[in-house]
This record gives sequence, C-alpha cells and structure tokens, in this order.
Amino acid sequence: MSRYHSPFHRAPILLWLLVGGVAFGACANREEVTFKSGGMTHTFSEGKEAVPRNFPVPIYPGATPTGSVSAQADKSSEQAQFLMLSSADSPEKISSYYKQELPRAGWKVDSFQTIGNLVSLAASRDHWEANVMVSSEGDRSTISLNVSRLDSGGSPPEDTGEVYTPDKLTPPTD
Repeated sequence: MSRYHSPFHRAPILLWLLVGGVAFGACANREEVTFKSGGMTHTFSEGKEAVPRNFPVPIYPGATPTGSVSAQADKSSEQAQFLMLSSADSPEKISSYYKQELPRAGWKVDSFQTIGNLVSLAASRDHWEANVMVSSEGDRSTISLNVSRLDSGGSPPEDTGEVYTPDKLTPPTD
C-alpha cells in the first residue's frame, strides 16, 4: 500500500454515494452542486460536462462522462477527484489503453488485476495516486477514475488498518 491516502478514505464510500445522490436529487435542474464541509470544498457534477478541470489522468477516447465528485482542502493542496465514464468498448480494450497511456502521461502503473468482469489498475506519480476500474454489464463498460493528491507539506493520515468501525447501523459482515 502506498504511503499516500485519498481524502475519500476518511469517509465510507457509501456516505459519498448517499451525499451525491441527495445533492443531485435536490438540484435536479442543475448539473453541478458545490458545498463546503469539514474544511473541504466538494463539487458534484453530472452529465457530459462532468470532467473536472485539469484532470490528471487520460480520458478514454470516445467515452461519455456520466458524473464526477471533487474534493479540495481549503488550507492545503490535498484533493481528490472521482470521474465516471461510459463506453461501448470492452474492458479489455479500455484497460489496454490505460496500461499504455498512463506511463506516457508520466504515471507508474503499480498494479493490474482482473477479477471476473472487473479490471483494476493502480498508478502513482509524485504525490498523486490514481485508480482505474473498468467493469461491464451488457454491451456497456463503466470506467471509474479516482485521483488523489496529498499535500506535499503534510504527513499522510495515520493508517489504522481499519476501514470502518462496526456499530448498530453498519454491523460486522463476517
């Protein structure tokens, strides 16, 4: 595991999905919602214009953006961006593109895995981490791009090894 961690690791992914769904549902006439919380500015976007500005990972050619989430710390350069794309191409073709293009864009591919119809790549560059996940259902592939940057002046959050603490709402699964 890398020594850098995405700000997204601080909250369960289900919370991010819930917040994003509420934000989109509350503002159905808008394609972008921005708010401040926990010392960070969060932006949720949907539709074809959802690609965050200066997104540091190559965008798969011909893919259609479906939504994004960005979080920027107010007092540091810590940030995270998550982008969803859709494509008619196969996961194999898409993952081959990323295996070639990430190194060309200055990224070091740290891992590559295929599990069933899910392909996962992890890459790093300077103080950046990127994760590419490609899955398919029917004749469409979904491409999930997650990029995070830890403030180079700060130290990474302490890794406790625990993703969440079970409670009444989220009991243990095993």
